[in-house]
Amino acid sequence: MTNDGAALFRAICEQPAEDTPRLVYADWLDENSQPDRAEFIRLQCEAWNLCPAYPMLTEARTRASVLQRQFGDQWYEELPIIPGVQWGALFVRGFVDAAEILALDDLPRAINGLFAAVPLRYLTVTSLRRRQLRQLLTCPFLVRLVSLRLPGTQGRGDAQLLTEAQKRFPRLEIY
Repeated sequence: MTNDGAALFRAICEQPAEDTPRLVYADWLDENSQPDRAEFIRLQCEAWNLCPAYPMLTEARTRASVLQRQFGDQWYEELPIIPGVQWGALFVRGFVDAAEILALDDLPRAINGLFAAVPLRYLTVTSLRRRQLRQLLTCPFLVRLVSLRLPGTQGRGDAQLLTEAQKRFPRLEIY
């Protein structure tokens, strides 16, 4: 990917709730011989914005499904391999936006890799130790998320950490 493409993709990751960077990136993809991916991103953004009317727009819905069947595996394989990470199975607005990570020793590095790789909105982190929970809950990238699942943390005396994080990120659902 050229510097322009990388910068545009970074803008998507930094503003995952916004469609404008996605659509600008789609234009760049068109100009750089990737018209199918560009069309897929546009169709999914359109679908997202037309919901719930989208189910009635058969042609657009069918075309997005055809593109995903044809190229989805290729696009999925372009995701980086990050130890302990399982990427979400769905494309939303043109990109995978969910991941689950097993809390390994170098959690901060893995989290940085996640947020650089996709416009992440939904994250599940399993097997967190208390020190790692503290690291995670101070991560500035959490502002990009809609949901943070932390199975196994509720009964360990982590309530104060979770309450503080909820105050810092009031729109983030932590559970």
